[in-house]
Amino acid sequence: MLKYYLTAAALKGASCCSTTRKAYRFWGNTFGQRQRRNQPMPFYYLERVKRNVSLCAKYDLLKPGDQLLELGTGWVHWEALTLRLFFEFQATLYDVWDNRQFDALKIYIRQLGSALKQKKIQIPGDVPKALRTAEQICRLATFDQLYDLMGFKYVLDPVGELKGLPDEAFAIVISAGVLEHVHVDSIGNCLTGMTRTLKPGGHGIHSINITDHLYLYDRRASPKQYLRYSERMWKTFFENQIQYINRLQRSEWLSMFSKAGMNLLSEDGDYRALDELPVHKRYRGFDQKDLECLTLDIFVQKR
Repeated sequence: MLKYYLTAAALKGASCCSTTRKAYRFWGNTFGQRQRRNQPMPFYYLERVKRNVSLCAKYDLLKPGDQLLELGTGWVHWEALTLRLFFEFQATLYDVWDNRQFDALKIYIRQLGSALKQKKIQIPGDVPKALRTAEQICRLATFDQLYDLMGFKYVLDPVGELKGLPDEAFAIVISAGVLEHVHVDSIGNCLTGMTRTLKPGGHGIHSINITDHLYLYDRRASPKQYLRYSERMWKTFFENQIQYINRLQRSEWLSMFSKAGMNLLSEDGDYRALDELPVHKRYRGFDQKDLECLTLDIFVQKR
């Protein structure tokens, strides 16, 4: 657990002012892109492609001319980009800071192409066409060329409240590993903003990582280690601004999506027993399914 506590202290220190936060992001992106050049992409990237494409194919969610909104596009615009290999649509890529890495994007697209060629994943749709588009992407040199080819628009908004986006414009709003980083005081407004931007009957596809992100640095900790700590202790010793997580649980997410005007169509997720992890009284009102939920994949529709 020493690594867990040291990482928490380091991230808290790196969050102390705008200068340290900018330095963290610069060096994090520099070393992160170098790492992505030399390592295979995480397996769950392929799983996300399979899930997203399968949902869109099964329910006929994307038609030519439709608009898609991806929230928190991160390094490689993965959700919108991989859907665009199989469907014709335009997309707005919305983020609060610029973490884009074009080399990493092309490396991941090449790995996806290899997985499709070797039939490591079975995806409905025109795979030969997807492979041709992937090859086009790998010949590009800049994000601007990518956006011209794909019909994408990149929007950087440090406030992150979706206020500049049009009403009832998008057929789909999609995110992965993003919503858990929205501040707990802002998440209600964020979900309401999503509903506002969706067309009537439009859909949301979201994957939410409910784990303690410090666990990624120390696997001796529990993946839900934060359940041990009171709000005061968490904020004092563990919460930071550069890898903030809101600690919302499965049932809270489902309730908030419902209050924002969206019906749940399906949910899936990963679960793990807590192995006698002491749970702070703040979380004792949650049922076992909530406490053991590590990731939550939800498919919703605007009422």
